[in-house]
Amino acid sequence: LPGGYPELYAEELSKNDAMRQAIRSAVENGLPTVAECGGFLYLGQTLEDPSGVSSAMAGVLPGAGVKTERLVRFGYHHLTAQRDGLLLRAGETVHVHEFHYWDSSANGDAFTSEKGALRWSCGYSGPGLHAAFPHLYFAGRPELAERFTAKAAAYGKEHGR
Repeated sequence: LPGGYPELYAEELSKNDAMRQAIRSAVENGLPTVAECGGFLYLGQTLEDPSGVSSAMAGVLPGAGVKTERLVRFGYHHLTAQRDGLLLRAGETVHVHEFHYWDSSANGDAFTSEKGALRWSCGYSGPGLHAAFPHLYFAGRPELAERFTAKAAAYGKEHGR
């Protein structure tokens, strides 16, 4: 679930109950999932549209996606895993980028992000999930794609696909 602007289509996304339930079920049943920025917002409980109206989202992660009045955590920074997960192992760092006017009431604590003297916690991570606002720079860490691909192949074999 890459970035994008789900906030612009929050009502329409919410009305597609079958898709929301299918995605929630797939993620909860271990489908390897990477959700960045807009994908992260979509996995939350609710999401505000530009006028402030909240709509139900996939409900995989805690928290509400809310509009802010300015860019939040804008720019390039470094993301360090606090524990092993789908893409990163505890202590590994990757370059990331953020650009968003929305935030979450529950950003998570699977990673520590640093930009100069600023540090903050963010994201959710597990054996089959990587979900956070920051966009990963896969070209700088090709093993992240390799880990995802290996996990997806194992999931496919396990589920007869």
